[in-house]
Amino acid sequence: MIYMKIVIIGCGFAGLSAAETLSRRIDADITLIDRKEYFENLALLPEILSGKVNTSDVTGDIRKFAKRTGANFIVGEVYDVDFDEKQVYLRRGRGTEVSAESYDFLIISVGAEPSFFGIPGAEEHSFTVNSLESALSARRKLDELAQAQAQAQAQAKHWHCAVEGGGGAEDRSGGAEDRRAGDRSIDVVIAGAGLTGVEVAGEVVDFLRGRGACRIVEMMPRVLPAMPEKVSRRVAHMLARRGVEMLTGHAVQSVREDEIELRKVSSSESVVLHFDMLIWTAGLKPNRLSERISAPKVRGWLKTDDYLRVYGFEDVYAIGDIAHFERASRTSGKNAEEAERQGKAAAENIARALKGKPLKEYTPKNTVQNPRALISVGGNEAIAYFNGILFTCFAYRIKKHIERKFMRKFGVNREEI
Repeated sequence: MIYMKIVIIGCGFAGLSAAETLSRRIDADITLIDRKEYFENLALLPEILSGKVNTSDVTGDIRKFAKRTGANFIVGEVYDVDFDEKQVYLRRGRGTEVSAESYDFLIISVGAEPSFFGIPGAEEHSFTVNSLESALSARRKLDELAQAQAQAQAQAKHWHCAVEGGGGAEDRSGGAEDRRAGDRSIDVVIAGAGLTGVEVAGEVVDFLRGRGACRIVEMMPRVLPAMPEKVSRRVAHMLARRGVEMLTGHAVQSVREDEIELRKVSSSESVVLHFDMLIWTAGLKPNRLSERISAPKVRGWLKTDDYLRVYGFEDVYAIGDIAHFERASRTSGKNAEEAERQGKAAAENIARALKGKPLKEYTPKNTVQNPRALISVGGNEAIAYFNGILFTCFAYRIKKHIERKFMRKFGVNREEI
């Protein structure tokens, strides 16, 4: 028997949701392609910073997932797609072997990557949390800062003991410098106060435990500018109560090794902040594959029709963060909930197409115009906002339950997640 071949590029929330749905709905030759062997739950990465979760908590083995769903899995990075020839071109493994995969239907779910908006020094002098690797790198930096602070405090304590004990000149040399080092706090600045930014701030505070200061810089006049104002006010209050300083209405102009230059939006006044560590959460841009694909786009995101197909193509779907979906003045938000729903909807439409049934129009739920969110602010606290209702009671437990439910697909079910 000859099966239709379906290729899925990108194994995030959207791609894996599509694969699982397809495996249940039709008999087909499904091939997953991702440059990593493990799924990374991006929603959990801020908690890497505080140590609430570790690598095994936030990853899932794609090979095991593929085996369970009857799919093939290729580790490789797609660098081009030929829609006319129905070919996906990729570099396998470490990039030394170039090959092509043919398809009857294609699902593109490659996601997004950080945008630094061309700001001088921003990429070179900041950390991100958009991947497990980058989150672990940020955690290592926090550990280094904490260790350096502990050593400085130990030296300062030694100096005080030397003075009180009547130590000689040799013991007292450099005493003023030791005292200043011992008093020094860890200063962390976060650029961008969107969903990721506020969650990162909460986890940084949990890591610092009073050993330093955490500040958020945001160009818009309030934190969470994409959310309703009442959500912004509540989250700002919760963060302020935890000691986070918020500098809203400040645009980043440039970044150097240990300082960030800001401009007040209201007055164009320049402000310079010094930092020990800068974490960048200020925005996203389409995955670089989008630049190589010849298809309609909206600000670089692949434009889709009412059925989640790439505009103008009946056999190519775009889902998750890489896609721009808009219908009846409702635009899908770029979040895990929409990614999962789009994955299921795209898979259902492929199944319907193969069975000769009419496709179903996709209706987004978590939209730019009416967003929904579960937002953690550290300290095992969270806020929930659904259908205009805001609440904090049990919000953190609900968030953890949803995260556990998704990770069960990979056999990850740790109660502490």
